[in-house]
Amino acid sequence: MAKTKKQKTKLLEEYKKLLDKAEGVIVIKPNRVTAEEATEFRKEIAKLNAKLNIVKNSIMRRALEESNLPAIESLEFGEHAVLFLTEDIVTPSKALKKFIDGTTTKEGGVKVQIVAGILNKALLTALQASELAEMPDIKGSVAAILGILESSITSILNVVEDPVRGYMSIIDQSFK
Repeated sequence: MAKTKKQKTKLLEEYKKLLDKAEGVIVIKPNRVTAEEATEFRKEIAKLNAKLNIVKNSIMRRALEESNLPAIESLEFGEHAVLFLTEDIVTPSKALKKFIDGTTTKEGGVKVQIVAGILNKALLTALQASELAEMPDIKGSVAAILGILESSITSILNVVEDPVRGYMSIIDQSFK
C-alpha cells in the first residue's frame, strides 16, 4: 500500500533518528523469512539493544544521504531490512550470523543475505559486514586485555625476583 507524504516524512525522521543513535548498521535481504522467524530474531536482538526494521528503500536511501552516510547501492530493488547496532556491534552481529545459519529454505538455500553495512561512517562490503560476527565481543576483549596485563605483571615480578633467586642460589650452594 502506498504511503502518504505525511507517513513518508515520519518514516524518514524515524530512520534518521535510528541512524543517529546507531554505531553501525547491517543491511540484509530477507527471502521467504517467516513472520515467526523474524519475530524471534527481533526479540533476541532487542535484548542486545539492537533493532531490526524492514525498510522502504527510497526513504532509507534519503535518510542515509541526509545523515551524511554513504549510499548503499543495493537499496534500489527488492525488500531490505536494516539491523541498527547501538552500544555493542559484535554481539548482535553474532546473533545475525546465527539467525542466517539457522534459517534455510527446504531446499537448503539461504533465506537471509547480508548485503552491506556501515561502521564509523564508512561503507562495508557484505563480506566485511559479516566479519563483524567473527570479532571478539566485549567480554572476550576484556578477557584478552586482562590476560595481557597478567602476563606483563608476571614478567615484571620475575625480573624483580630474579636477583633474589640468584643470591639465594649462591647462599644455598655455599652451605653445601
